[in-house]
Amino acid sequence: MNFNIGDTVMKSGLGICKIKAIRKMEVEGVEQQFYVLQSGDVKVMVPFSFAHAGGLRFLLDEDAIEKILEFFHTPIRLPEEGAETTDLYGIQVDQAKEDIKQRRTDAIVEIVKTLFYKDKIVELAKAEAEIYQNALAAIAEEIAHIQHSSRQKIINRIKSALTEGRRTRRDHHVQR
Repeated sequence: MNFNIGDTVMKSGLGICKIKAIRKMEVEGVEQQFYVLQSGDVKVMVPFSFAHAGGLRFLLDEDAIEKILEFFHTPIRLPEEGAETTDLYGIQVDQAKEDIKQRRTDAIVEIVKTLFYKDKIVELAKAEAEIYQNALAAIAEEIAHIQHSSRQKIINRIKSALTEGRRTRRDHHVQR
């Protein structure tokens, strides 16, 4: 995966950045290449070797965004006996925090959906509520940037898709 000056990328732990330059530097006697990234007022340098090992990724594209919204709209299935319990909606707190920090999109959308559903049947614990808000903000920030929208509009769109999916499941379950 090659990045170029001017590309907008996602940097784990930092968020959306622009590649401002590519620099060569000698580090411990070895010449290395670095991407110079800027996010707001913050500039960081990322070695090529780290960038290509997962430290950087391109932003989502429109197809990926549509798949995410479709995922949110698709309800979480209930077990055959139909009992909705909090056991269906467990997360590993430390892993979830790391997934958000690393901007792992697949994990983040799972976290958002799981905790949205859990919050509908029981109040989230403080740590879960914080994780939910951070995950929702992370995915909304990226989608808003790509679609030139506000983060709040995207959050509303995500919650609407999740609500509709949950309603669809409930309506289907009642019709049985």
